[in-house]
Amino acid sequence: MGETGGNDEDGKNSANMLRNTPSNIRRLADEIQQCEGRQKYLAQTKSPSDGGDVRWYFRKVAMEKNEVAANVPRAETVEKSDYFRFGMRDSLAIEASFLQQEDELLSIWWKELAECSEGPKGSPASVSKSDPLLQPFSLETSRSTKPDDEDRVGVPVKGGLYEVDLVKRHCFPVYWDGDNRRVLRGHWFARKGGLDWLPIREDVSEQLEFAYRGRIWRRRTFQPSGLFAARVDMQGSSPGLHALFTGEDDTWEAWLNVDASGFSSIVKLGGIGIKLRRGYAPSRSPKPTQDELRQQKEEDMDDYCSQVPVGHVVFMVHGIGQRLEKANLVDDVGIFRHVTSSLAEQHLTPYQRGTQRVLYIPCQWRKNLKLSGESAVEKCTLPGVRGLRVTLSATVHDVLYYMSPIYCQDIIDSVSIQLNKLYLKFIKRNPGYDGKVSLYGHSLGSVLSYDILCHQETLTSPFPMEWIYKDQIKYESCTPTDMKSSSSCHVSSNSGGQDFNTIISSAKKDITRVQSESSLPEMRVEESNLLEARNHKKHGSLPLIEHVAVGSDHGEEALASGSNRIDEENCHSDENNTIKSLREEIDILNARIKELEKVSKGSSSCKNDTLKSYTPLIKYTKLEFEVDTFYAVGSPLGVFLALRNVRIGIGQGKDYWNNENVHEEMPSCRQMFNIFHPFDPVAYRVEPLVCKDYVNSRPVIIPYHKGGKRLHIGFQEFVEDVASSSQVVMDRMSSVKGKVLALCQVKDGDVVGVESPEEPEVVERSYGSIMMEKLTGSEDGRIDHVLQDKTFQHQYISAVGAHTNYWRDLDTALFILKHLYRNIPEEPEAPDGDTKNEVKQGTGEYWHGWYNNNEEGTDDDLPLTFSNTKFVKKFTRRAKSFIGP
Repeated sequence: MGETGGNDEDGKNSANMLRNTPSNIRRLADEIQQCEGRQKYLAQTKSPSDGGDVRWYFRKVAMEKNEVAANVPRAETVEKSDYFRFGMRDSLAIEASFLQQEDELLSIWWKELAECSEGPKGSPASVSKSDPLLQPFSLETSRSTKPDDEDRVGVPVKGGLYEVDLVKRHCFPVYWDGDNRRVLRGHWFARKGGLDWLPIREDVSEQLEFAYRGRIWRRRTFQPSGLFAARVDMQGSSPGLHALFTGEDDTWEAWLNVDASGFSSIVKLGGIGIKLRRGYAPSRSPKPTQDELRQQKEEDMDDYCSQVPVGHVVFMVHGIGQRLEKANLVDDVGIFRHVTSSLAEQHLTPYQRGTQRVLYIPCQWRKNLKLSGESAVEKCTLPGVRGLRVTLSATVHDVLYYMSPIYCQDIIDSVSIQLNKLYLKFIKRNPGYDGKVSLYGHSLGSVLSYDILCHQETLTSPFPMEWIYKDQIKYESCTPTDMKSSSSCHVSSNSGGQDFNTIISSAKKDITRVQSESSLPEMRVEESNLLEARNHKKHGSLPLIEHVAVGSDHGEEALASGSNRIDEENCHSDENNTIKSLREEIDILNARIKELEKVSKGSSSCKNDTLKSYTPLIKYTKLEFEVDTFYAVGSPLGVFLALRNVRIGIGQGKDYWNNENVHEEMPSCRQMFNIFHPFDPVAYRVEPLVCKDYVNSRPVIIPYHKGGKRLHIGFQEFVEDVASSSQVVMDRMSSVKGKVLALCQVKDGDVVGVESPEEPEVVERSYGSIMMEKLTGSEDGRIDHVLQDKTFQHQYISAVGAHTNYWRDLDTALFILKHLYRNIPEEPEAPDGDTKNEVKQGTGEYWHGWYNNNEEGTDDDLPLTFSNTKFVKKFTRRAKSFIGP
């Protein structure tokens, strides 16, 4: 038993060693060469057509929902544009995992092919799901028994964004819901009229491999010399398809052909067949096409990702518009990933790129979220201009849903759950990760991310529009609708501030006393009359005895004479009436106690209950990770906070803002940036809600990715700086003029007092500036960063696509990329303090920095830059020298 457990553990560790991680990929090439299963795939002859390299491919077109891999491709060979190669290291990782499970996988593949070839006994998909051999394959165990695609784990490829399920021969995305793509093991290749070798389908390839290992072309004993030919009929393929081997000893050649009576999709009628090759061979095209160049670049990027560890994860939260037909966050993030990788090659040093890489993961919170109000809104939509209404419903309505107290909770839950789900998926595949995690929020996604970050300490908060109903809450807090006209609020207003418990205790004493009085077997007439008088007085009616002078002789005589006139029958009748009235009073007092108890319980929470009817508590989910940097891109966060009467702070700024009703909150992140285009109609500034000093300050200009500033931006800053410098000069001249006039007015003999130099006053920092430092991590840090608009483009034309262009904007990508690599030096520090690296940085051999003017301009981005620093400094220096000290 112990030995079996040890073998299982060794098998698990062996499977983990095959993971495509930076620590394993370095020794993966050596291990695959030493693998016993690998030896039979190496070249065993000296033929030029023989090789041992195996490459894996993935299909460009996604598979249908119930389509099985055995039905794809239909042809024996694939077209050049239908399949793409995995990178070399990704192919090594897949092949290593395949060799560990080769016999089992081949058995499953052949069984699947047989099921598809037998005909429609049932759906192939249903067969594959019911067969235990066709369950999803996992590296952790020899065979996974979990049918759920959410739990399957395969061989990581393409930087960990995709994985390969070798049982189903699928390549599937890890962090989003996407289509499966067929993967193909390329061991035998065919060349059809071109220079490229294209992979052959696995079933045909296995039959060719069986014939190759048997050396079917070998020379026979009766044939002392010459070539020998052998034919191999392909089973399960097109009728008449066969392979023809010719050779002598260790040299051979092979062709794939079809009989004249047969038909094949790869061999034309009357053709001589296509040449075959064992093992991968690169293309020999002297002038590669654009597709080949793009393919090679993608392979190089995949190989880079397999070698460099992930040091920073960025979850990208989308905003409005994801319900549109053409909107796809995965494509947007893919574009952003491609842009940043291209910029990293130009603006980062090899040392920086080799130290860490950034993994961008999309967070699709809207895709699977179904709100109950959507169907009602759709029923109310007018038929006119249907396309425009559908667009508005898929975009603007998401903002309205989030501002609704009914659907706000559902949206917050969707974002939080999706973020935690993505992070746990990443940690499952990268155990022991100690890097950083950041959030990128676009449009409404930035508001959602901000609200979640602000409620990581207190996970509950009222709906963030409570200030709207403040006056109404004050009015309704004392008018409960379920009470009678003169109930709790009337009592509370006329009780002089008495405690409800005191009132209830007093009422209970009255009940006890009345009950004791009503239980007497015989009641005196005087007491009956007095109690009846008190009872009638309680109800506001006239008493039965009109003139009672308590404490006077006349009153006693009148009472005695009155009692003498009452006979025994009337006395008995009055006693019954008195008991009846007392019981009625007990019932009234009991009802009053219940009413008072209801008011007592509801008085403390009356306001909260009314508040809850308008502002329910929003429950936030604790994130499984700490956020390093929060990027708000194209964000309407500023207007949301302004409408909520919210400022960014730690809750001690009411005096600073001169507003008792202001509410403050602070996001749980180390640093925050607000990036926006100057003509984006959705974006707003944030700094004025943090510090009042930045109301009139310009946002920080994000540098142009080609260096410097655009022409009109530089000219505008030049004019403003010259005006500012001129004002300084004028102020200086006014000061000098005042001193000269003061000296001229001094009389003879007067001693001119020498003014002692004033010590500079220590300016106390404002509350807002402290909050800016807390939010940016630096005393002079800034939050608002503005992009530069294009030189020759109208504002309203730029506004059309400004809000959706951040994903492909080079300036935005470069700004974020530089910040993600800010803590990584350009070159490794020399142990002896040598300054050689500093000289190399200055030469620009590896580092181009922000201002690289040697790049060629594109059609729409003219390399027009403007530098005004030297001129302004020169102008100011000459002006000061002219005025004098």
